[in-house]
Amino acid sequence: MDQTNISVGSFPFTGEGQSDGDATQDVSDGFSKFILALYSLICVVGITGNLLVAIVLLRVPSLRSNTSDFLVHLAIVDFMICVLVIPYYLAPKPIPSTNTGFFCVVWCRVYTSELLFWFFTMTSILGLTVVNLERYVAIVHPHKYKTLFTKRNKYIMIAGCWIFAAISRSYFIFTHEEDEVVGCHFKGWSNRGAQAAFGLYSFTFNFFVPFIVMFFAQLKVISSLNRQVKMLTTRTASLGVDPSDQREMWQLRASQTLVKTLLACVITFGVCWIPNQVWFLLFNFGVPMAPGGPFHLLTVILAVGNSCVNPVIYTMTNKPFRKGIRELFCKQRGSNQVADGVATGTVSETISTAQ
Repeated sequence: MDQTNISVGSFPFTGEGQSDGDATQDVSDGFSKFILALYSLICVVGITGNLLVAIVLLRVPSLRSNTSDFLVHLAIVDFMICVLVIPYYLAPKPIPSTNTGFFCVVWCRVYTSELLFWFFTMTSILGLTVVNLERYVAIVHPHKYKTLFTKRNKYIMIAGCWIFAAISRSYFIFTHEEDEVVGCHFKGWSNRGAQAAFGLYSFTFNFFVPFIVMFFAQLKVISSLNRQVKMLTTRTASLGVDPSDQREMWQLRASQTLVKTLLACVITFGVCWIPNQVWFLLFNFGVPMAPGGPFHLLTVILAVGNSCVNPVIYTMTNKPFRKGIRELFCKQRGSNQVADGVATGTVSETISTAQ
């Protein structure tokens, strides 16, 4: 298979922009049905799970905070991936058009090129990075938290995720074209050096930098929280426990629960994306690979599946989120207090006194 058939995206659904027919020509019909079944499962779980997260975090007062607003944003973006992008692979494909009219050109460069997928994917990655940095500032630099994460700045950060994602993926518009003979296609690379440079760029900014930033931010947060819990435990052991210490300990434990949830999301992000990103990096460096083969398609499935796993993580690791689900759907709204989970803005104030 000609390597110029592989587009500039870092995987799209079928293998970096190649046609669905090319992507599945090397696999059996049974394996193709298995792939379709996995995509369908991801689509259903992703749509219902992310919708549930958004509704619960918005409707349950006890869960509302700056952190929850960033999590709602992340859920909405992943929901959009499942609704608008994954069906691209599941829906029957029309016969390739050779019409070079305005609509066909726009459709080619925006949808067929899989620009939408990478736009939403990059927005999701940036959204996850922002929520991890929000917790990092709240725990490690609490005195700066109120200044940096005002309501206005919060919405600017969310908008910035979309704007930066749109700018960073705008090259799709220029790397695909509609042709009267072959239809929509990737123009190809001018030389091997350009392809290798893009592969390195894609791996670095799509995966490596966000993952490293998030991972080490969470390690720093966990270390800071453990140190504060130890200091508070030592203080209460020598001076006795008073109500303010109990409240402070509760808030520290609350932050620890949320941080563990976010760390699980970060690790899952790494596990889901690294096989595909390494595959694509090696491919662009000229290593013989098999685009559209079983292993490649499984790396794609794993990466796309990241859009549906966060709701599962919230449910499994965060007790207040489970409590919020029961409160919302069982009409038990008597208490708006969170037992040990999603930290509110007051956590940063309390933690600052423990440092």
